[in-house]
Amino acid sequence: MPLASRWTWAVALWVGLPVSLPSGEPQRTGVVFVVGGIGGSDLLQRTAPGTLPRAGVRHEVRVFPWTHGKGRLLLDLQDIHHLLAQGDRLADEVLSLKTAGPERPVYLVGHSAGAAVVLAAAARLPPATLEGIVLLSAGVSPTFDLRGALRATRGEVVSFHSTLDRFTLCWVTSRFGTADRVYGPAAGLNGFEMPPRLDEEGRQLYGRLVQVPWRLDSLLRFQGGGHQATTRPIFLATQVAPWLQQR
Repeated sequence: MPLASRWTWAVALWVGLPVSLPSGEPQRTGVVFVVGGIGGSDLLQRTAPGTLPRAGVRHEVRVFPWTHGKGRLLLDLQDIHHLLAQGDRLADEVLSLKTAGPERPVYLVGHSAGAAVVLAAAARLPPATLEGIVLLSAGVSPTFDLRGALRATRGEVVSFHSTLDRFTLCWVTSRFGTADRVYGPAAGLNGFEMPPRLDEEGRQLYGRLVQVPWRLDSLLRFQGGGHQATTRPIFLATQVAPWLQQR
C-alpha cells in the first residue's frame, strides 16, 4: 500500500473512524506475532491487529500474551525465568507454523519488555527462520547481544528508539532493571551498542541491524517520542508496516 494510503488508514484509526480493507486485498500468507510490554495491557496488543492489515500488511496479526496478568508490572519486569519461558513458548509457536508451512513468512514485533520476549524466542530458532524482527522502545540493555536474533532472521532486525523516552527507559530501568536484568538505561533510549571484537560473522550479522532514532521532525508526522508513541496507529501504519511486507 502506498505511503499516502497508509497515512489515510492511520489517521482514520487515530480519530476512530470505521475503515475496512480495500477490495481485492490478497489473502494473508504469513503471521506477524505482536508482543506487548509489562502489565498485560500494553497498547500495542490493542492497536496492531486493526492497524497493520489496514496499512497494507498482508499477514495474519496474532497477539502473543506473556505477562503474569494485568497490573503485575514489577513481577513481569523482574521475573526473568518467566520471561525466558515465554520466549521458549513463542519459539515453539513459530516452529509449529514453519513445520506446517515452511514457506510461510513469520515476523516478530515486540514493544518495551516484549522486545526481550521476542529476542529470547529468536535466539532459540534455527538460522533464517524469521523474515524480520521489529523492536519498539526496546526494554533490554544497550549491550544485549543480538547475534542470535540476527541469525534467526533472513532480513533486518529493526529497532526504533527515542531519547525522549527517559522516564520509562532510564529512570524506571535504572531503579528496577531492564527486562534482561541490567540496571541502567535501556536500548530503546539511545539504541543498541555493537559488541567489541566482533569476528567476520558478527560484523555481517550486525550489518543487518537497522536502528531508527526519533527525530524532531517526527512531530510534523504527529509522532511523539514517549514510551507509547511507537504503539500508536499512525506510527505502526507509517513506520512499522513497511518492514512487514513479504519479500
